[in-house]
Formats: sequence, structure tokens, C-alpha cells
Amino acid sequence: MKKFTSIIMAVVATCFIAVSAHAGDKAINTKCPLSGKGVDAAKVSDVKVEFCCNNCKGKFDAAPTKFMKKAAKGEEGKCILSGKEAAASSSVKVAFCCGNCQAKFDKSPKKYLAKLAPTKKKK
Repeated sequence: MKKFTSIIMAVVATCFIAVSAHAGDKAINTKCPLSGKGVDAAKVSDVKVEFCCNNCKGKFDAAPTKFMKKAAKGEEGKCILSGKEAAASSSVKVAFCCGNCQAKFDKSPKKYLAKLAPTKKKK
């Protein structure tokens, strides 16, 4: 029984590591939100976004850049989609061209989040 438990623990640990390494490991942007230049994959910050429920969280997780303007205007402790009290959260990775841009962003992320939203093409 002891050997069986050890095997199960090893399988669970391996699965956890694989999921952790894969989930959210890629930045949502390819251009720096401050300079507009290409990004350095080593210059990345995590941004926490809050939601009232897993339904709102799921919508965000499916297309995070679609909701960046709302995230920029969101109130701390409130869902960015409904405005209700937060009960869930997600984290997105934002990449930068250099450490200077990353430091500016980290001081005031909401100031730059809207720049991560997709732009609508003119007809």
C-alpha cells in the first residue's frame, strides 16, 4: 500500500507541474504597451484581474485582451465585467521591450492596460 501511495503521489505531482508550466506561461502581447517595440520574453509582469464568479472569469480567460479596457477601468475588489464583489481572479502575463518600460508599468499597471486591447480596424 505504501508503494501504491508513492506512485499516486508521483503521478499527481507530475501532472501538477505540467499544468502549472503550461497554464498562463505566455504573455498576452507581442508589442510593448509603453513603447510599441517588440518584447523581450524575459521582461514579463503578472497582472491580477478580479471577477465575481467563475463565469466572468471564464469569459476573460478565453480572450483576455478583449477585456483589457475594462480591466484598466476596474475597481479593486470588484469584478471588471459586472462590478460586483470579487470572488475569483485570473492572472495574465504582460511582456515589455526593456526593464525601464516594465518598471514604469509595474508602478501603475492600470494606466497602460487599455493599450493591450485589440484595435478595431477602420473600414
